[in-house]
Amino acid sequence: MTTENDSKKPVRTGRRRAAGIAAGLAILGMFAVFAGDGLGGYFGADEMMNLWAAWSPPLGQLIHHDRPLGVLLYRVLFAWFGLNPLPYRIVSFALLAANLLLLYRWCARLARSREAAALACLVGAYHAHLADFYYASATIFDLLCFFFSYLAMVRYFGIRASGRRPNGRQTAGLLLLYACALASKEMAVALPAYVILYELLYAKERPRLAAGGWFGWLSVAVTLPYMAYKTLAPQRLTLNPDFMPHLGLHAFAAGWKQYLFDLFYGLIHFNSFEMAALWVVLLAVAVTLRRRELLMAWCVMMIGALPFIFLAPRGFYVMYMTLPGWYLYAGSALVLLREWLERSVPRAATALAIRPGQLALFVVVAAVLVPLHYREKPRGNSWVPAEYAETRPVLEQLARLHPTLPHGARLLFLSDPYPADDQILFFMCALTYRDKDLRVDRVKAHPELADETVRARYDHVFRLGARGLEEVAH
Repeated sequence: MTTENDSKKPVRTGRRRAAGIAAGLAILGMFAVFAGDGLGGYFGADEMMNLWAAWSPPLGQLIHHDRPLGVLLYRVLFAWFGLNPLPYRIVSFALLAANLLLLYRWCARLARSREAAALACLVGAYHAHLADFYYASATIFDLLCFFFSYLAMVRYFGIRASGRRPNGRQTAGLLLLYACALASKEMAVALPAYVILYELLYAKERPRLAAGGWFGWLSVAVTLPYMAYKTLAPQRLTLNPDFMPHLGLHAFAAGWKQYLFDLFYGLIHFNSFEMAALWVVLLAVAVTLRRRELLMAWCVMMIGALPFIFLAPRGFYVMYMTLPGWYLYAGSALVLLREWLERSVPRAATALAIRPGQLALFVVVAAVLVPLHYREKPRGNSWVPAEYAETRPVLEQLARLHPTLPHGARLLFLSDPYPADDQILFFMCALTYRDKDLRVDRVKAHPELADETVRARYDHVFRLGARGLEEVAH
């Protein structure tokens, strides 16, 4: 016998599915409308350096690179597509889309709410100050690190939510994902901390730290020697001044002030007191409401920033791995606010019945975000034309002037806009002709080469200036 409630279940399920599809399309639409023009992007100077590092050494030596998985991907793309930028952009956008899906799954696992996860994805679908991801391929290391880290967490949280511990095969798979994340970028070192936090906040078994099985402990065992290698080995990262941490409150505050300014589109200018108040308020709300997902989100914001917050401030893209914490907090807080309104204000509860209320909240958030993104996008990608101008004139005009060159050809540049100690011209020329023995000399670096009698030694002589690349008779 079928009851009235039974007959309504397929209708409700169908409506939920339709609502989910509509929300997903809106999120993808937000991403496509604001970031989609990045598919037509070009190479910047960093891509030339990365491509050279990926292509020039023997394949077996890539394992010694600081980020071997990213350079391996570069090598494959270069082998298949050369200096055609479109495939690189397609791969970057595919990773961005996959990471957006992982953001939804990650938030849904922690908040136990599809609505909160959908709102988190709506907020995180686009950020104008993440233009490094939309218009350049040099951040492919960050994209890969996010993909493998959050895939490992989503998988682990799913296993634990079902009341099971990872078995041997699952543990091996999780460790492989973590190893891939570490091989993509150093930011992955925060993953064991997130696993431990999950057990402390979500596990019902005791002792909680042992409830999750071996993966948590093994990930810590992998992380400690990895961090020692990166910070103490002869080829340690800290030999580069850009990666030398400056421990102290001043560096901590300076970093956060810059990143929070970018995060909130400059709507709030944080001083030290306001910054501290923000952290205290966010933590106090999470503790007072006893919401595990808010506590987890707060910890991801803070712990995830430790690998870079004490370094000299850099582009907002370094926040990419920590942004899910902000998005989860925002999505969950908005749902809690809607639920409070429905309970506290009878008219609101009547007007905002569960489905209309969710729709209204989603639409309001989108309506707030769209004009903010539209206003901020020109500032966020203002650096892009100058970045492309460093490479496009050389790569396009060099291939047009001389589609091929004899192996080991000698090129001389009488003028160019690059610093004297910069190797970008060599990288561009060598990659264009896939010739590691190509000789590229510059008058800027060696003024004695300006002598006209010296030019005869070279196969081609160029001048690079405001009108682009020009060949000079010699």
